Amino acid sequence: MRRPHLRRLSARAYIAAIALLAAGCATRHPAAPAPDARQSVVLISLDGFRWDYINRPEAKNLRALAAHGVRAERLVPSFPSLTFPNHYTIVTGLYPEHHGIISNSMLDPVLGKFANGDNPAVRDARWWGGEPIWVTAELQHERAAPFAWPGAEAPIGGIRPTWWEKYDAKAARADRVRKVLSLLALPADSAPRFITEYFSEVDHQGHEAGPDSPQLDTAITQLDSAVGAIVDGIAKLGLANRVNLIVLADHGMAAMSTSRFIVLDEYVSLDSLDIIEGGPVEEIVPKPGHERYVYEHLHGANPHLAVYRKGEVPARFHYNDNPRITPIVAIADEGWATTTRSRLLAKLGPFGGNHGYDNQLLSMGALFVASGPAFKSGVVVPPFQNIHVYDLIAHLLGLRPAPNDGSPDSTRVLLKTRAASSP
Repeated sequence: MRRPHLRRLSARAYIAAIALLAAGCATRHPAAPAPDARQSVVLISLDGFRWDYINRPEAKNLRALAAHGVRAERLVPSFPSLTFPNHYTIVTGLYPEHHGIISNSMLDPVLGKFANGDNPAVRDARWWGGEPIWVTAELQHERAAPFAWPGAEAPIGGIRPTWWEKYDAKAARADRVRKVLSLLALPADSAPRFITEYFSEVDHQGHEAGPDSPQLDTAITQLDSAVGAIVDGIAKLGLANRVNLIVLADHGMAAMSTSRFIVLDEYVSLDSLDIIEGGPVEEIVPKPGHERYVYEHLHGANPHLAVYRKGEVPARFHYNDNPRITPIVAIADEGWATTTRSRLLAKLGPFGGNHGYDNQLLSMGALFVASGPAFKSGVVVPPFQNIHVYDLIAHLLGLRPAPNDGSPDSTRVLLKTRAASSP
């Protein structure tokens, strides 16, 4: 039987769908749990939700969540500001050059090619370095359910989380909401303490129609409703003072124009190179014997394209120290992108908006909102980097963090006390 689409359901309708479940768990989850009850974390990703989208009229539930909790002026992504690198940075606390997921598409000298989507490489643990927070939790005898998160399908470090599944891009938003709430409704001695979920609609419309389009406003409305349903569901389950909810994004979005494309084959022969990843960040592998030719013909060729040899990428990008980083990295200016004549003629690629640019640009800044028993109320903090989120979640769960590039000091201002949860 076909499931109802989320757009036809209000937040109340979501809650009605789990009302019986909530009632059945009432004795296990009282409205006022014991003061020493251990806290859980629900981490929600709204892909491509730029930091300033929360100010739009459609984001009323997110603003209400921020009013009762904390919000960062913006969450600064890691470079490149792409989906897979930043989702994995958020859960490991490592820069992409350290965890190895340096782009959405990669070439490894041993493992071969990697691309996001449904392919065996996504489920191959050898691609995924570092220790994601769900592995940290399982190693310390806590249950985790990282749904729809890059890396969650692979047995990283030989560890599988208690709950995991193959990513289903077609899963309805209503089903994703119900999944989170049904796990929270489990008895406390068997429920996961860490849950993730992911929504892609805002990113999709940002690419297709642009960040200032009515289509993007509609996507904000849809995901804001989903967040509201999760908040209401947590309250209905009597878990508002045991669940810390973090809603964030991996990156922002910049508006594009058909007049701002850099056509590579106007400067260099495409027979001399392979393009591993294209767009705002071009990952280029020159063919043997063509290294000097490719660099010299691209470097300085277009004022809107910065071209670097590996090892010469500016240090602030943290993007030199990994064998998967290509010999030449080209970074387009904000709102520009690289392409080829054939792709441009075939109208392949996003024309409304894009991301991947310099991570310090305001347009690449992402959403960060959190609320729950560990967080302060009504606080807005300055921007911070997403490498610090891993340590924050480990702290909330009372876990010993694995080595990482972040620091718990960078997010302490978000918390009511220095010790929100005890190991």
